[in-house]
Amino acid sequence: MGAIVSSPPGASSTREVRVAVSSTGTRTSRWVSLHVHGTATAFAWVVPVKPSAFVDLTSDAWLESLEDATAPRIVPPDVSPPCGAGGAEVDGDLSHVVTTAPDSVATAADAATLGNTLAGWGITVTGDLAPLLDAAGADGDSFIALLYSSASPDVVTRTVRIVDTSSATIPLGLTSGSSTVAVTAYAFATGGVTLGTSPSLTLDPTLLLWQADGTSTYAPVSETLLTTNPGAWLVETTGHPELFAGEAVPGSGAAPALAPTYFSRAWTYGDASGAPSACSADADAVATSLSPVAIACPAGALARVGGASCVEGPVTSGEVDPGALRCGGIADDLALALSGISPASVWLTRTRSVVSAGAFGVDAALAPDTVGSEATGPVVTCSGYGQACGGGNSSGGAPPPTGGPSSSSGGAGASSGGGTTDPGGGSSVGSTVGNVVGAALDASSSTDDGCGGDSSDDSGDSCSGDGGGGDAASGDDCSGGSSPDCALGRPGGRHSPTSRILLLVVAFAAVARRRTRSEAVRLPGS
Repeated sequence: MGAIVSSPPGASSTREVRVAVSSTGTRTSRWVSLHVHGTATAFAWVVPVKPSAFVDLTSDAWLESLEDATAPRIVPPDVSPPCGAGGAEVDGDLSHVVTTAPDSVATAADAATLGNTLAGWGITVTGDLAPLLDAAGADGDSFIALLYSSASPDVVTRTVRIVDTSSATIPLGLTSGSSTVAVTAYAFATGGVTLGTSPSLTLDPTLLLWQADGTSTYAPVSETLLTTNPGAWLVETTGHPELFAGEAVPGSGAAPALAPTYFSRAWTYGDASGAPSACSADADAVATSLSPVAIACPAGALARVGGASCVEGPVTSGEVDPGALRCGGIADDLALALSGISPASVWLTRTRSVVSAGAFGVDAALAPDTVGSEATGPVVTCSGYGQACGGGNSSGGAPPPTGGPSSSSGGAGASSGGGTTDPGGGSSVGSTVGNVVGAALDASSSTDDGCGGDSSDDSGDSCSGDGGGGDAASGDDCSGGSSPDCALGRPGGRHSPTSRILLLVVAFAAVARRRTRSEAVRLPGS
């Protein structure tokens, strides 16, 4: 969301975006944090806003707690696997990352004023970005510019909250990076939501396998699906329990609820003045209310653009007091997120997408899910086991896939409208994926992962695991996933040997699928 303009030009760019959105139709609240990477000596983060915007820095606890409540928990088919480690693998980063606040903040009523502000900071707008900023200004947008003057190679920005009259969108039209930009978005709405115009992506369940080292193939399969379908969205979690109740994880405790986790983390970081237990009790008391939360006003401590104004009136008998969702200090994000929505009807949706390297993203509008999809919790159960126990199938587990997955929208095999299918309805490309994945799992388990094979590799992998439900690859001699080997597929992380092979296989299948789709639309004789 927004653009990064650096000095020297192009020296740093966005690598990852985390954004949360809540909209009532007349007012939209957005929370955004960027991971910026590069060699710039300074950079500015430029964000278009409406001339009625409130801008605040908010607690790191908010986006961290959203991640904790919704990140996929991948579990084996059986609570006690027939071999290897059990527990759960978390596809996400649940740790606290130190963030950086801006050194200076400026508002600009138009693109020309913005250019002058940036020039005063020694930063020049690049030629490809300038017309996009001009277009935003022509649409009536103002701009917020945040300066980070002591840039390091990797900067994670302090979360910025913007409340204005924008439409309900994930605004990626100014977002670009020298490498692929990973986007994780959270949406608050009455029921499920869809994003953008492309069909939602669907993971092929037959490719989700549990391995003897306590990891799964979820990370490489989902990453390949996203990178081969830039701009499309993969919904990973959607439902109501994630807000106040949490979700049970078989064999590994539970995924915590958003509200108590947020209050606890905010208090730990010094951003809340209330006792977390008391704040959680107040939130639980209104969690089942069908009445909407009364208007909650943001502080606008960082900036108020134009004529931004807000007054919290007396709470009526048909409203929920937003104070029940605050915890003192700056811990008012839950109240802002649910303002205008009834706590009992709100769903929290987590979804992911990517912006291709060197390209600008596309704004993705949020719309109600008219199909009426069922709630999907964060628990993902693998369809079977990788051949990692002496080279054969694990007893009690499903064998590796040997047939093609059914054609599905956005699946790792054939997608709807693309690829050729056999008479049985399976994709010929997907069938190849299934066969080769099975062979790859079998081969890698006997040679690379240290499970009865070559133990001389230096990957640090172990087959014993810890039997627990931690968020790291439990057999990687890791602690909390802090080392690069435990990154679980995040940028810069390492996959297990099995996952690396699977990643190459699925990528090859995706290329083949695209080639098949391209050939299918050619006219005869062309």
